[in-house]
Amino acid sequence: MEQQLPEGYPGKPPTGSDDLYAAQIQEERTKNLIHQIAPENQLLELQWRIKGYVKDPSSDQWTKIDKNSVEPNPLLVSRYISYLSSILSQNTTLSNLSSGEINALMGMIIDWLTDDLDSNAEDYGLKFDYSERTRIGQILLNNTFLVLKRAQNGMESRRIFNALNVNESLNQAGQQKRGMFDFLKVWK
Repeated sequence: MEQQLPEGYPGKPPTGSDDLYAAQIQEERTKNLIHQIAPENQLLELQWRIKGYVKDPSSDQWTKIDKNSVEPNPLLVSRYISYLSSILSQNTTLSNLSSGEINALMGMIIDWLTDDLDSNAEDYGLKFDYSERTRIGQILLNNTFLVLKRAQNGMESRRIFNALNVNESLNQAGQQKRGMFDFLKVWK
């Protein structure tokens, strides 16, 4: 008796090597996408950028833009990454934020950033270095806004879940050809 695919699945399960290879490539692309947009990776990149580094896309290595420039105070970097990690999480990026909610979050972040930079400028070694304050502020705000924008109207979660549904459909459709107890034959 031939098994029927559940409703909503693609009509033909991947049985040939080309179909299986395409399904595998699709799964790898999805994993790669999820890895690239993970908030943890965004925070790591943000940390490097605050310190004045740029990532070489060909080697995936971070190099200092100006080797003679002094890196920002480690206290500044750790405070900002700690603060933003409470906002830039998967809970945020996979949520369904309205533009008003994004604006409110950005207003809160701007207020905190301004207060912190003004109050702790001397501790950070930035008392009269307004261009460095602006550089750090712009890096933080631009990155944060772009991550929050991905959550607008649930856009990010829909993209990821749609990609996962395609993978799941292809994987399950390929497994439909197997016998009922074939899953027990793990050695084959």
